[in-house]
Amino acid sequence: MNTNPIKLKLLFLLILAVSTKSVTAQNIFPENGNAGIGTTTPQYRLQILGNHDATQFNMRFNHHEPAQRADLTLWASEPQLTWTGVGIGNNVINTVGITRIIDTKGGSYIRLLDSEIKLNVVQQNGVDISALSVNAEGNIGIGTSTPKEKLSVNGKIRAQEVKVETANWPDYVFEENYELTSLPSLEKFIKANKHLPEVPSALEIQKSGLDLGKTQTLFLKKLEELTLILIEKDKQLQKQQQELDEVKQQLKELVNKK
Repeated sequence: MNTNPIKLKLLFLLILAVSTKSVTAQNIFPENGNAGIGTTTPQYRLQILGNHDATQFNMRFNHHEPAQRADLTLWASEPQLTWTGVGIGNNVINTVGITRIIDTKGGSYIRLLDSEIKLNVVQQNGVDISALSVNAEGNIGIGTSTPKEKLSVNGKIRAQEVKVETANWPDYVFEENYELTSLPSLEKFIKANKHLPEVPSALEIQKSGLDLGKTQTLFLKKLEELTLILIEKDKQLQKQQQELDEVKQQLKELVNKK
């Protein structure tokens, strides 16, 4: 059978062109279609279905130096943690609990649970720290995963200004009909209770903490009461001094008459 070399070359080039076209087009999808991994009927533009420990999606900036590499990971379901939690992490992956992808780097991640949000940071030495959390009541915790108030902070706070809204500011202490506690009664109370009236004890503060707004209001009230007591004592001293001066004057006059 005679074969034309030119026809063979043309046929070879045609096959090569078709093969190249097939290879370069393997990641092209219909413009309006959905893509699925682990499913033949994807419901979204990109859907990944997997088992409890097989729903990770990784996007990586590759670099020949591991320290310069970036790994963004998404996951649905959390082995050894929850069935329904999802999350996003930097240099961490959730296969059997949270682990780092590169052990020589730190990382961070956010866990989005059914009714909670938890943000953690992982130090370079591998220590996992709860940085911020939001619970089902909408309470926010910094340094604690169990916030009991709208904002619970386990640690020190530094701020340039703090404003506390409070009601019933104690200007009523200066009303004419306000009755001050007598000093003997106050002394009796202090001896019995080892703290001022209305002021929480050390045990109460240790158990429940310090209410900043209420405490500031109470301290101002005590300061105003003390101010009134000092004013009254000053009046008494002035009266006593006046009486003493009068007695001195009378004595002086008696001495001069002799």
